[in-house]
This record gives sequence, structure tokens and C-alpha cells, in this order.
Amino acid sequence: MKKIIILILLSCTLVACSNTSSSSEQSLTTIYVSAAASMTEPLLQIKEQFEKENPTVELLYNFGGSGTLRKQIEQGAPADLFISASESDYLALEEKGFVDEGEAVLQNEIAFIVPEGSKISSMEQLKNNDGKIAIGTPEAVPAGTYAKQVLENVGLWDDLQSQFVFTKDVRQVLTLVKEGSVDGGFVYVSDAQDEKVKIAEMVDSSLHDPIYYYVALIHTDLENDTENSQMVNRFYAYLFDENNMDTYQQFGFDLIKDTNGIR
Repeated sequence: MKKIIILILLSCTLVACSNTSSSSEQSLTTIYVSAAASMTEPLLQIKEQFEKENPTVELLYNFGGSGTLRKQIEQGAPADLFISASESDYLALEEKGFVDEGEAVLQNEIAFIVPEGSKISSMEQLKNNDGKIAIGTPEAVPAGTYAKQVLENVGLWDDLQSQFVFTKDVRQVLTLVKEGSVDGGFVYVSDAQDEKVKIAEMVDSSLHDPIYYYVALIHTDLENDTENSQMVNRFYAYLFDENNMDTYQQFGFDLIKDTNGIR
């Protein structure tokens, strides 16, 4: 008889634990964030802290070129927030009604980098040595768009056509340079913090459009899910927190100093 009672109690305990686990899983709020690949390091650090402070929240990042991410959102990919390295991609979503709220929060610069130990000291040198140059695909990767503007303005774009290796995002440019697979590449200054590469030449910012990073709250049907909506808005505000501003700067980003021309 005692064995039967113990088995019944054990069964009830397992059912209760199962229900508790199920309830816990159901209460987990998932926030989808599509973000420029150049934001990987600071956003991963922010994710760790935010999830620690909000244990019922899971942040799912989708990193890539801003142009590619914008197209994904337009085609229905899940996204609660969009962090763009391109003003034009942000504005395109805003004009099509995808953005509920948004703001420019950071700025960056473009640098020409080479592998550690390389003797190349400027992008001009590659014109005469047939070296390979990694660049984000201009149509999809903002860093590639800015790099193309630079090269066109200094008269090198046409001369270097045969030497370009186009990539899916700016992080792939960094990887190719680090591995020595190319002789140089164009990245954001924030990407050039890696010890396996060095900045051969800082690019004059007057040679390209201003590089602003926008954080956008994407319009979704969250009206029927108040808890999820509140968490998304909480994370949106969290991205502008003063401590996180320090985090961005630690990874080589600048806070916006001049707001002229920003929408």
C-alpha cells in the first residue's frame, strides 16, 4: 500500500514539474532584432546583460548587411527592431510604413585595412600591384556603398574593378583581411579594432555620405500581446541607455556629434 501511495505522489510531482516547466516556456518572450553586422560585438554584450536583468526574455539577433535585412523585413521576416548602418534603408522602411518609431543613435567612419605585417600603407598602392580588395556588395552592404563612393571620388573605382572581392557584409571583409585572403579591405573603424589587422589609411569623411546608425521599432501586430509589446519597447529604450552608449564607444563607435541633416 505504501508503495502505491509513493508512486501516486511521485506521479503528481512529475506532472506538477512538467506543468511548471511548460508554463515557464510559454511565458518566455522572444524579441527579434535585425541588426547591421558591424554591430555584432556591442549587441552581444548588451544581450547578455539585458537577458540577465530580464530572465523571461530571449533576444534573437539576425546580423547582416542593412540592405539585405531591410528586404527581409519587407518580405515578412520576423523583426521587432531594425538597427541599420544605412540611413537610406531606414528611410525606405519608414516610408513604406514598417517603422513605428526610430532614431539615429551612432555614427562611424570608414577605414582601409590590411593584414597585420603588411607593408601597404594606402589604397592608392593597390592600383599598381594587382592586390585583391575586399568590399561589401554596394547594393546590399552600406560599408560597401560608402567605400564605392570613396573610390569613385578619388578616381579609383574603375581602375580597381578586376581586384574587388565582394562580400555579403562588412564582417566578411574583416575575416578575409585577417586571414590574408585579400591584400586589403574597407570596413568601419569599429571593425578595425581587431589586433590581426591594421588601419593603412583613414578615409576622409567628406568622400562619402555621413554614416549614421538608426534604431527602428518595427510595426507589428503586438496590440493583442501586451506583455510582448512592453518587452519590445523596454529593449528599444534600453538600447539608448547611458551605459550602453559607453559600450558602443568601447567597440569603436561614436555618439552623434552633429545632428544637421539627420531625419
